Amino acid sequence: MCCCDKPNVNGELGYKWQPKDAPGVRPINPPMLSEYEAMRYDEPGRCGGVDSHCHHYRVVGITSLELLCKNGGGEKRIRLANSKALAPVLASLDSNARYWLLNSIYHAYSDGRQQGAEVVEERWRKAAAEKRIKTRKLPNGRGVRVWTEPDLVTAH
Repeated sequence: MCCCDKPNVNGELGYKWQPKDAPGVRPINPPMLSEYEAMRYDEPGRCGGVDSHCHHYRVVGITSLELLCKNGGGEKRIRLANSKALAPVLASLDSNARYWLLNSIYHAYSDGRQQGAEVVEERWRKAAAEKRIKTRKLPNGRGVRVWTEPDLVTAH
């Protein structure tokens, strides 16, 4: 948690990690763009009730939009559905409101992805414990097909 005296955006004077630190500048660390991408918005990390200095967001695209995020876990790219409806909403927001909306989208995506992975992992763990995982070599060395047999639930 940062100890900024007031809401602060990365790249501006005022960032403090410890209460007794002199105000400094947290450097901007954006996700990379390819030479063919058109950047719409660039929102560096910030705080304001929540410490989000470590997340830097960019929105790229012309007809379809993608959210790029860079944080301590690396870089991620998220396709933003319904870009035609979202573009005017993003344009109507100031930088701070747009940042927190992108932050919400990113965390909702991350939470959903994590929960989905946990469901799949539990399904495979249960199938392994019940010896329901099956494999079959494909002809001509094209790999192996892997699947699980249906979970047979006994009626009581």
